[in-house]
Amino acid sequence: MKRILLLTLLFFCFLSLKSQGFIGLHERDIMQVMNMEHPGLVLQSDIRNSSVRYLKYLSKDNQETWVIFLDENGICKGARITCANSRYDSRIRELNELYQPGELNMWSYTKKSERIDISLKRDDYFFTVTWERARKRGKSGNDRAA
Repeated sequence: MKRILLLTLLFFCFLSLKSQGFIGLHERDIMQVMNMEHPGLVLQSDIRNSSVRYLKYLSKDNQETWVIFLDENGICKGARITCANSRYDSRIRELNELYQPGELNMWSYTKKSERIDISLKRDDYFFTVTWERARKRGKSGNDRAA
């Protein structure tokens, strides 16, 4: 009963974030949300990297790849979605609806008093959207390790 209640609560918490609010979540929670909200994405468990820990999902039509980066404890520290350019306009609309726009191709939101930055980079055949914790800036404006 507790498990059903927890899953229901998780589902409603992440519904409005369209599942990109993974930063700070544990790997098992991310996998549950992905299974519920994105059944068209398949976990690629056959690919592993010994130096970087991540979950990788691929769409059945091979038009999207999601990589969710994890720390040594299995907690998400960032995410990256790579899409075919055919999905560019719909993804831009989604980002504009969900997050606060910043500079060109930049958005942000706050989660538990921590700012998360979202950036988009477009190439010839695909584009990439990246979610990461905001970098702290020193008084001079230079980036410091967060």
